[in-house]
Amino acid sequence: MTEIRVGPGLLGRLPALVARHAARRRATLVTDSRLAAGLGRTIAAAFRRAGWEAPLFVLPRGEAAKTLRQAERLWAFLAQTRHERRDPVVALGGGTVGDAAGFGAATWMRGVPLVQVPTTLLAQSDSCLGGKTGVNIPVAKNAVGAFHQPALVVADPAALAGLPERDYASGLAEVVKYGLVLDGAFARALDRRWPELAARRPAAVAWAVKRALELKARVVAADERDLSGRRELLNFGHTLGHALESASGYAVRHGEAVAFGMRAAVLLSRGRGGLSRPADAALVSDLLARLPSVRVPAGVRAGDLAERLLMDKKARGGRPVFVLLKGLARPERTDVVTRAQVLAVLAQLGVRP
Repeated sequence: MTEIRVGPGLLGRLPALVARHAARRRATLVTDSRLAAGLGRTIAAAFRRAGWEAPLFVLPRGEAAKTLRQAERLWAFLAQTRHERRDPVVALGGGTVGDAAGFGAATWMRGVPLVQVPTTLLAQSDSCLGGKTGVNIPVAKNAVGAFHQPALVVADPAALAGLPERDYASGLAEVVKYGLVLDGAFARALDRRWPELAARRPAAVAWAVKRALELKARVVAADERDLSGRRELLNFGHTLGHALESASGYAVRHGEAVAFGMRAAVLLSRGRGGLSRPADAALVSDLLARLPSVRVPAGVRAGDLAERLLMDKKARGGRPVFVLLKGLARPERTDVVTRAQVLAVLAQLGVRP
């Protein structure tokens, strides 16, 4: 079972926390080029002061980290530095670093311990937990990967210092998702505490991250390998979101794409009679309105997005699977959404035909 630590001050205790999951004072730190000269160097120095050998591997920023070429680079580095089977890989960064480093940890020597130290709100509240690791191929996001649960997750609000506002706002989409799909009380509390979250107050951020991870951990425990359909509920907003990401060449942030996908899913839900309670509909609309709007790139067309849905990992029998809302925290999975319905909703969202 993954050990989850959330709260201020945890970065300063990272070597001691990782030591519980290592056979010796030896770990490989994986970060990206944005963090390498700042937080990456600081964390590496902290490990060295604590008597650890902790070589630092640097990935490119963003989705460029999630390629088979970068996986090969990481494997070569682990071989060169003699990374042994009980030595942890420590992923320090956002979701792309977590995915890429996690894939490396899952595949090196058939699996070595993984520690996730997320530095974006999106990664802290969602992608750091659950064991999904992977890389992209040109036609589909996360199409190649493995399930590999982290031994430890360390989420410190201080790690978000310096995170660009666009990235922070993007992360709020995943937080909202958990309220809309799994916990109506959490959704209502998010609405009340939004000014604190928007201001990045550490106590509010830690509260939201902790609750999101609690909700995700419960779902993962019930459907770790995404086979029963329960875990698919966490893909609310992701079906069209992933399509938009790949169609835009990943110019659209993941959280922005998820916010777009959630808006589309709400329109589809209402078209099927969902969200019929006025209070539910008002809260959902209010929370989605707080998330950043997405400017769909001019070159992205509705037909292309509809085609990309068929490459989604959840597709069944050539039909995309959507997670929709019957009501607040009352999700449903369906594969009977037609192409015409998708195109109609995309038109409502301003996507060109």
